[in-house]
Amino acid sequence: MNLNYKQNKSYGHELSDKNKMSARRRNVKDRLALLKKSGIFPPAEILEVGSHEGLFLKMAKEKGFGALGIEPNAHAARHARADGIETIEGYFEESFDKVAGRQFDIVALFHVLEHVPDYADCLSKIKSILKPGGWLVLEVPNGKSYRAKKYGNDWMYFYEEHLHDFSPERLKKELGWIGFEVASIYFRDFDCAHLSLRALLDRLLPFKFRGMNVKIRNQIKEEISSVQDTENFRNKSRDIRFFLMPIKVFLAFCVKILKRGDFIMVVARKNN
Repeated sequence: MNLNYKQNKSYGHELSDKNKMSARRRNVKDRLALLKKSGIFPPAEILEVGSHEGLFLKMAKEKGFGALGIEPNAHAARHARADGIETIEGYFEESFDKVAGRQFDIVALFHVLEHVPDYADCLSKIKSILKPGGWLVLEVPNGKSYRAKKYGNDWMYFYEEHLHDFSPERLKKELGWIGFEVASIYFRDFDCAHLSLRALLDRLLPFKFRGMNVKIRNQIKEEISSVQDTENFRNKSRDIRFFLMPIKVFLAFCVKILKRGDFIMVVARKNN
């Protein structure tokens, strides 16, 4: 267990960042649309493991879902409860007894499973609290994605806190062993529709883009921010973005069709 994560107060700054929260809301909206596409509709009870500030549950609740979260970070859990989302504070393994007697229609984990040492035990416990035919929804970095292969160990989602390297094939096989049948696999990115032109090209072209991997991205951060300080640059950027929009829409379509997203969102059903 990462005790530093439980007491990390940096989330307070993130929750007050309007741009970041707007991006998160768009990302949640996209996830909820994929649930609908998979045939998951309210009313249904959702348990989210690693529910953070409760944004996914809040937006799901607004659509008619029941909502309960489990979140280890104290600040994020308090924020969620203050926002009207029932939240159990703690890691899933230490909070399991509090939900063991309940049955849920859906259990969701977004970017959690790769952090769990014994993920098979975690999934088995989840299966035990799902109703017959209940849904498991999880999202993880795709260790076999186009960019993961291109950048190798420099890929931004290969780092020490990620204990496991998942792929669609591995998840499908291991979920089958535990007693789930995979219904859908979606290849996506965070805030997919608002990726930069550079990020889109990085998912389509075979050469490496400077600053698109974890080892050197901080190196260019100051270079970019120093240029963006000028009002003149911002005005030009707005004009350029307007003319590039049709190109970005086309490239985003190509990324989607070619399944070049960094993440995989898996929707699986519990076998009766």
